[in-house]
Amino acid sequence: MPLSKLARDFAREISNHDWSDAPYRRDRAGHSRAVDTNRGDHVLTEQQTDAVRTNAMWVAAQVLGYHDPNFRLYEFAEACGVDTRTPRGDRDNGIRAGVREEYGRYMRPGTWKFDPEFITTETSDFYHANTDCDWFQRGYRSGELLTFPVDGEVPPKWKPCAHCIAGDPA
Repeated sequence: MPLSKLARDFAREISNHDWSDAPYRRDRAGHSRAVDTNRGDHVLTEQQTDAVRTNAMWVAAQVLGYHDPNFRLYEFAEACGVDTRTPRGDRDNGIRAGVREEYGRYMRPGTWKFDPEFITTETSDFYHANTDCDWFQRGYRSGELLTFPVDGEVPPKWKPCAHCIAGDPA
């Protein structure tokens, strides 16, 4: 699935920027040392430059992932110019570790909290208060996560989890 227009624009801007001297100066968008007549002598190593670019990508990805249910982190990282592969060529799981996300849900930007929602999957019979519910975790099979606002109505296809919604009967 292609990136949204907003995600493509963020990625283009992050990729277009020369991050090699980012800690040493305040730059306009799209800074390029090749054409800048006011460049300083301090320049980051290639590894340090990649770290700054990756951090910028993660900050943008946190917001995009929160707002865009179709957001694809690895596609976005690659579009930003971030290497998403290990030296062996496998997918680098450290990319996903850089965002505050669980089961496809991103924490609200600027916080360490998920928005209150009921969650379920298409194949489940129950909806849950959050992904911490032991019964949710036992039944989760990496399916697409479906969410419903707490103050909204969950379709009758799903029943409330007796352990995390109505309280544990045991």
